[in-house]
Amino acid sequence: MHVLRQMLDGVRPGGVVLDLQVIRPNPRVVVAGRTLCEIDGEPLFRTADAATAAIDALIAAGRLVEQAVDDHDVIRHYETGADLVDDFAGKPRKLPGEALARLRVFGQPCALRERCRLRRLSVR
Repeated sequence: MHVLRQMLDGVRPGGVVLDLQVIRPNPRVVVAGRTLCEIDGEPLFRTADAATAAIDALIAAGRLVEQAVDDHDVIRHYETGADLVDDFAGKPRKLPGEALARLRVFGQPCALRERCRLRRLSVR
């Protein structure tokens, strides 16, 4: 919250702040429109929920005004399943264990699809 307040102090009244959040449901790995597996999003949702609560508190306190909200899918494309597995190495979110072996040898393009919310906020 301290960092957020410092950031807002640097934006003049009437200035715009964009807030991008990952939202539920869980992200999915998709191939040709079909879901291959679902990823447990909770490790990221915990952080996102805390950030959302901080923004909501600033709205309630009158420091920010919510002007617009857009929920949309964000899709990250991978050349192969192995590329997707490599991208998740060392991250808090984990691919499901039962899908790892299949993804490692999956030689076709696949994508990670997750829901996001973009909020346009103005500073008071």
